[in-house]
Parts: sequence; structure tokens; C-alpha cells
Amino acid sequence: MRIYRVQEIHGNLFYIFSEESKEQKIAVLRGKLRILENEHPSKIPFRNPCCVGDFVKVREPKNNSSDDHPLIEEVLPRRNILLRASPYEIHPLGSNLDYAALIVSLKQPDLRSGFIDRFLIACFTENVEPVLFFTKCDLLEDTEEDYFYFQQSLYYKNIVNFIYWDNLLKPSDRGILEKWSKELQEKLPTFHDFQYHHSKGTLLLAGQSGTGKSTLTNLIMGKNIQKTNRTSISTGKGRHTTTTSTLLQVNSDFYLIDTPGVKEWGLSHLTKKEIYESYPEWKDFIQHCKFRNCDHTPNIEGCKIQEAINNHRIPEWRKENLDHIIFSIDYYERIRPGDYKKPTGRFQNKFL
Repeated sequence: MRIYRVQEIHGNLFYIFSEESKEQKIAVLRGKLRILENEHPSKIPFRNPCCVGDFVKVREPKNNSSDDHPLIEEVLPRRNILLRASPYEIHPLGSNLDYAALIVSLKQPDLRSGFIDRFLIACFTENVEPVLFFTKCDLLEDTEEDYFYFQQSLYYKNIVNFIYWDNLLKPSDRGILEKWSKELQEKLPTFHDFQYHHSKGTLLLAGQSGTGKSTLTNLIMGKNIQKTNRTSISTGKGRHTTTTSTLLQVNSDFYLIDTPGVKEWGLSHLTKKEIYESYPEWKDFIQHCKFRNCDHTPNIEGCKIQEAINNHRIPEWRKENLDHIIFSIDYYERIRPGDYKKPTGRFQNKFL
């Protein structure tokens, strides 16, 4: 058997390639892998037992028959995996990552800090190094609302090691951001810094539609391999240009996983304890709770995390994000068996 890496998944067909020979093939799963019981602690089933970025053992068809596909016999242990989940399905976006970058527009569509926090929780709980790239800086105006968005983006410098701001259509032309950064004496790394720090290993790109993810993919690849669309004028939201996760080879040492635009980042596979402990702001407090297995939920006497929250260790807008995430977990837990849901796993309730 030979080792291949999963490059793309279409239904029951898996596009794989060998990093050594650069050989590409189409494979199928061995039957036993299709019926494997879910191994995630949440008991929520995976959409697919394989994931783009997986290393797999593959058995070639006997006698090199052109009618038979190679068989994926085993998925090798993953270094890490980036997940999002509804209460009924876990969707793996990519595995064996060195970095996962979230592309966030500061305007059109407007910055959603709650989406960023969900992404960071997904990264920190799976030991994935997060990267934040803020785009469309040139669209910001000298208004109180836009300055607040900028201040929110700056806060994440305290949380992640790699963070960038730039205009992808005209790199280093960042408009009003240059004035604000000089006033605050803040250095704002650009696309060129991004290229310098992320030129080896495997980098996953994620984000909502319309944030510039496909544009960034084309810049990294040095050619137009992904379509780009303008933001919808009527909705202010992006329109999908990428439809499935794809592993792209930039050079012999650098791989890129481009993912479809994500509207929501569900965290139903995580417990409230895991979500609380994923916030870096109070990593030094976790071991000092009164109870060894503290859930860190409100009204627990002696919980150091709740004390830190009440003492405003995080800004109010980030606390509101956390409260909303915990509320969404509680809401899903209250769903009764038999409640109607769409085949996609989403409920017919407009509230969700």
C-alpha cells in the first residue's frame, strides 16, 4: 500500500495525490470505513470519515484494471483538524494544518466579531494555529462606526500570533487605516508580511463569502485559479465562488486548502467547559478554580473564569459574543426529539 493525501472530495469519490511522485488518482473508500462509528466525544456524526488534507493508505486495484478505483484502506492519525458542526453533523474543513487563516472584511460585509470568536474557539480546541487577515481596508471611512470596527480588529493582536490588514485589490493601499495606525502608534502587518510568514507547510483559508478569500487564494498562487464575485448590492453579502474544499500545491514545501464560504460557524460538538477554556484571556486562571472539574458556568462560587469575566478581563463586546455562543449551545440542548428539521440539519425555526 502507498501513502497519498486527500486533495478533494466529491460525493463518494476522493481525489488523492502522492507528494513524492506527484501522481494524482481518484479513489473510493473501503466499505468498512464508510460505516465506522463516530469517534467524536460529542457523538455527533461526521459528514465524511475522510477530510481534505488527510494522509491515507491506498491499495491499488489488482492487475491495474481501469474499471476499478484504488481503495482507501486507512486514514492515518491526524496532527489536527478544523471542525464546525450543527447538532446533527460535524463538517471537517481541513486536517494536518500548520495554520488556519480567517479572512475578514472590515466593511461590505461588515466585520462580525462573533464569527471571528467562533473560528478562534474551533482553532484553539483542536490545536490549530489561527491567523486573521482583515481585508477591504480601503472602504473604511472616518466615522465612529468604522473606527469601532478597527478597534475590534486591533484587540485580536492580544490573542493571535499572526494578524494582518490590507487591501487585496491594491496591496498596501489601506486608506484611513494608515492615519489611525499612526495616531495609535500601531504597526499593521500587510500582505507582504503574510507572504513572508506563511510560505511553508499547509495553510487553510476560511471565511464568509465576499470577504476576499478567493482573491487572496489567487495572490498566493500567483495566478487566477478561483473566480471572484462582487458583493451583492441588495444584501450586502458575498456570493459563493468556491464550492468545495480543495488542497492546492503552491510549491514543493507549501500547500493551500481553499474552503467554501461559511455563513455560520457552529460549535455544537463542543461542551460549554471547552468553549470557556478556549478563551486565551484567562488561561492563567483555569487551574485556580475552586473545583477541579469546574464547568466555569455562571453562579458557580469560586470559579476564577467567571470572576475574570465579572472583573471585565475582556471587553463588553467580546463578553456578549461568549454569552451568545453559550446561549446557542443551551438552545440546541432544549430541542425536543422529533422537532422538524431540514435534511441539511438546520431547523425550520427562523430564530436559528
